[in-house]
Amino acid sequence: MADRLTARTLLLGGVMIVIPALFVGAVLDPDFWWHIRIGRWMVENGRLPSNDIFTYTVPSHVWTDHEYLTEMLMWLVYSAAGALGIGLLFGAITYAGFYLMYRQVRRQPFVIAGVGLALGAIAGAPIWGPRAQMITFALTCLELYWLQGYLSGRSRALQFFPLVMALWANLHGGWVIGFVWLGVALVAELAGWAWEPSNPAHRAHVRLLAIVSAASAVAVLATPHGFNLYLYPFQTVASMAQERLIVEWFSPDFHQPYLHPFEAMVLLLIVGFALRRPSLYDLLLSLVALALALQSVRNIALFIAATTPVLINTYSEAWKEISKARGWKLQLPSQPLFGVITAVALLVITLATVAHIATETSPSHQATLTDTTYPVGAADWLAAHPEVGTRMYNQYGWGRLSRVSLLPPAQPPGFHLRRGGAHGRRPPQRVRRRPDAAAGLEDAAGQERRRLHRLQPR
Repeated sequence: MADRLTARTLLLGGVMIVIPALFVGAVLDPDFWWHIRIGRWMVENGRLPSNDIFTYTVPSHVWTDHEYLTEMLMWLVYSAAGALGIGLLFGAITYAGFYLMYRQVRRQPFVIAGVGLALGAIAGAPIWGPRAQMITFALTCLELYWLQGYLSGRSRALQFFPLVMALWANLHGGWVIGFVWLGVALVAELAGWAWEPSNPAHRAHVRLLAIVSAASAVAVLATPHGFNLYLYPFQTVASMAQERLIVEWFSPDFHQPYLHPFEAMVLLLIVGFALRRPSLYDLLLSLVALALALQSVRNIALFIAATTPVLINTYSEAWKEISKARGWKLQLPSQPLFGVITAVALLVITLATVAHIATETSPSHQATLTDTTYPVGAADWLAAHPEVGTRMYNQYGWGRLSRVSLLPPAQPPGFHLRRGGAHGRRPPQRVRRRPDAAAGLEDAAGQERRRLHRLQPR
C-alpha cells in the first residue's frame, strides 16, 4: 500500500479530489427555474409541449424543446432531493468529463498533468454549475477521448459514437458540436492522406470517420422533434437579439478577473506550440475550440475540453525532449515516511472538499441565495392574489422563478418574458394596467428592499 502513496498520487490525487469543489454548488442560474417548471409539466402531462406555453403574447409559437429529457430528469431529481441533488448530479457529470481528460494524459509526467487539469478546472469556474450544457461538456470529453484513442490506434470505441449522438440529441441542443469535432478529425486525416497517399492508416481513418459521421447524422432523428431538431442550433446561433442581450453569449471580456485563467490557458497553448510543433489534428482542434470560445463565453467549457489534453501533451513532450537532452531526472521523496504524509494530506484535502461542498449546497445557503437574487416577496404576493392573474412582463432572469412560484401544475402558463431569445417575440397590442396589482407589487417590492437591506453585511 505504501508504494502507491507517491508524489504522483499526492499531486494528481489532490487535484482530482479538490476540483469537485468547483463543480458542485448552489443553484444560481436563472434558467434552472424554467427547466424544472417545464420538466414538471412534461412529467405530469406525459407529453412534450408543441408550442410556447410560457409566453401569452405568442401562444401559437412552435417550441422545439431541445433539452426535454434533461429537464424531465432535473424535475425528478429536484422533487426527490431538492437543489442539493441537482448540484451533485451536474457536479458528477462535469467531473466525469475531467476524468476522461485525465485518461487522455495519464501517461504523461504527473506534475504537468496535475497542473494542466487544475488550470482547466479553474479556467472554467465561471461556467461550471447545475446547467444543462454540462452534459454537452461531458459528452464532448467522451467523444474527444474516443477520437484520440482511435487516431492513435489504441481503440475503436469511436464506432459506438452514433449511439451516444442519439442520446445527446435528446439531452441538449449542443449535440451539433459533436459534428464539429468529427469534422476536425476528418479534415486532419484527409490532409494526411493527401500528403502521404501511400499510408493506408489515413485512408482507413477517413473511411471510418465518414461512416460514423453519417450514422450520427441519422441518429439525431431519434428524437420526438424529428427533422425540426436539425434547424434548431442554427436558428439559435443566427439570433442577433440573443447575441446582443444574453450575457453568456457575449465574447469574453478579458478585463474581467474571472476570465484571466482562460486567458492564461490561451497564452500557454501558444507558447507550447512554439516549443513543440503540434500535430495537424491538435492544431485544428485548438484553433476551432479557441474560435468558439472567443465567439461566446459559454463555449469556454468546450475550449477546456478540447485543449486541456493538448496543452498537457504538448508541454509533456517538450519536457521529455529537454530533460533527455540535458540529463535531468526528477528525484522523488523516499518511502515510507512520504507515504504517511501523502495519506494524511489526501485525507485533509478530502475533508476540506466535502466541507466546502456541504456548505455551498446546504438548504439554508441555497435559500439565502434565492432570496437575495430573486423577487421572492413579489412572487409570494402574486401567488397569494390569484385574481391579479399571471399575464405580465418579467425581467429576463426573474420570469423563470415566477413560473415556478405562481403556476399550479394544471394551470396553463401565461407569461411574456422580456428576453433576447431565438423566437422573435412580439409585444402585445395593448397592455392593461391593474392599479390594485401595481400597488401590491410595489408594497412587495418595498418589503424586498427592506429585507435585502437587513441581509447585507455591516
